[in-house]
Order: sequence, then C-alpha cells, then structure tokens
Amino acid sequence: MATHSRTLIVAAWATGAALCIPALAAPGADGARPGDEAMTCEQIATELAPYVQQMQPNLQALATSQQQQYQQGRQLYEKRKMEHELLMPLATAGALDPTGVSKRAQAAAEMAQAAKEKGENEAMANSPLAKQANAQREQLAAQGQQMQANARLQRLMQLGHQKGCDKK
Repeated sequence: MATHSRTLIVAAWATGAALCIPALAAPGADGARPGDEAMTCEQIATELAPYVQQMQPNLQALATSQQQQYQQGRQLYEKRKMEHELLMPLATAGALDPTGVSKRAQAAAEMAQAAKEKGENEAMANSPLAKQANAQREQLAAQGQQMQANARLQRLMQLGHQKGCDKK
C-alpha cells in the first residue's frame, strides 16, 4: 500500500475518532454499495479522501490555534518558574528567622503571586486566541455531526474497521 494511501487511512480514522463518529452501519443499511465487501484498504482510503479533505481546513485551523495556545502556556510557565525562584530567598529567610516576620512576608508574597496567576489564567481563558480555538472546536464538532448523518461515510468507516485498515 502506498504511503499516501496509508496517510489517508490514518487521517480518516483519526478524524473519525476525534469527532466520535460511530462506524455502526449495518451491511444492508443505506450507504452500502455493491462490491463494498471486496474493497481493499487502499480503495476505502481513496473513497474516504474527500471526507478527510473536507475536514482538513478546520482541523488545520484548530491545530494552529492549539499550537499557539501551547506556546503561550509554555512562555507563561517559564515566566512563573522564574518568579517562583525569586521567592526562594524568602522561604530560606523564613526558615531561619525566629521572629516569624520573614515567614509572614513569604506568605504575603505567595498569596500575591497566586492572585496574579489566577488573573493571568482568567485572561488567557478569555483571550481572543482562546475564543477563536473554542469557536473552531465548535465548528469542527458541527461538521462532525453533519458527517454522522452521512450513511456512506459510516459504511466506509465500518468496512475499514472490519478489515483492520485503521491498524495499518
């Protein structure tokens, strides 16, 4: 089987799994065509290709948004890591200070840091990028729901699963 066909098969099953498309159509159900049982994985992949291509723009857009969110999260993590390291001397001082003044300063600094991080988390969750990614997820889910009603797609998914194409 050609690499391109394998890629189409994997993409089709990944798309189906991501959208929770059940492949439960019965052999005689609408969507079945003569010769279906004799189809090879490559033939199934070829017939699935248009469905994958339909979903590709939405999947790519969501993947791009999620990658950007991941990068923002990594940057925020690194920034917070440095901020927490700056609090370490207060912890050391608190452990050595018998008066407790350093410990109170440490507790106040940690509470301020926690409040700041909470605000940052809320800002990220309400950011234009987060809203965009959520809208893209909803659009992809809606597209998946439309595809669930496609009897031919369901039949192809069932055939591919029965033949083990999703494991190749």
